Amino acid sequence: MLLLLLGCTANDNGPVDTADSGMVGSFCTSYEQAGANKLEDGSGDSTSGHVKGQFIQGVSDDPRDPQFVAFVDYLIENVDVGGQATRGRTDQDGAFAGTLGGGNWLIKTSGHQGSYECGQETTFAVTPGKITVLCIDMNCL
Repeated sequence: MLLLLLGCTANDNGPVDTADSGMVGSFCTSYEQAGANKLEDGSGDSTSGHVKGQFIQGVSDDPRDPQFVAFVDYLIENVDVGGQATRGRTDQDGAFAGTLGGGNWLIKTSGHQGSYECGQETTFAVTPGKITVLCIDMNCL
């Protein structure tokens, strides 16, 4: 599934990729966890932290249904300092990972799958030297 983004450009706010995105594990496996996040000890340095995210939806029986969460284009932008946004795409399981500078960030998607319109905007904080794990609701209606 490919969701279309509203006006996006790439920049150097920090690399976001899907190379190690399958590490969300048992977190974010039910729709009741949508919107939850947690902070773990781990990677990064004094100015950046690692982010692992999982997209999830509530319109089919499987919250991680690939028809809704696989290969979703998303846009991440820094809320604190602005600048150009960074684009990314979830992996086949609806997960993504990357390193971002410390501070407040916004991730957003928009688009449709069949008769469902999906789109969300979620803000989250990145703590330098920590791993932020996100469970993001696709908000499909």
